[in-house]
Amino acid sequence: MSVLRSVDEPPYAPAIAAGVRLVMPSWAVYPALDPARPAGLSPVVLGSLRGRLGFRGVTVSDAINAGGLEGFGTYAERAVAAARAGMDLILVCSQRVADGQAVVSGLAAALRSGRLDRRAFDAARTRVSDLRHRSG
Repeated sequence: MSVLRSVDEPPYAPAIAAGVRLVMPSWAVYPALDPARPAGLSPVVLGSLRGRLGFRGVTVSDAINAGGLEGFGTYAERAVAAARAGMDLILVCSQRVADGQAVVSGLAAALRSGRLDRRAFDAARTRVSDLRHRSG
């Protein structure tokens, strides 16, 4: 944990203090924080970013269809896991429209069924909307 805090984390505090609006957590696994999930799917990692580090901006995923995530379900299942962990924007980097549609459908179904918290979803939507308005 001390290496993580002394090597990987130091750039965040000045970036957050300077008003960085977006953070893209990686798909790296940080065993000291969450040995079971990559950072972008981890409520522990994203919770630390918002809680302990005080980030109030938008979290954006790397490609939800990245090969390194194959063990974490379908694209839609990965997107739901990312959203449940605290990810605001989910990127689908594919040339197939159906891949993006599957992610949207999966997120919508999770929201309807209660697998995604409505308040957390609304907070993410507000952060993204605020970013869009401030960016012109």
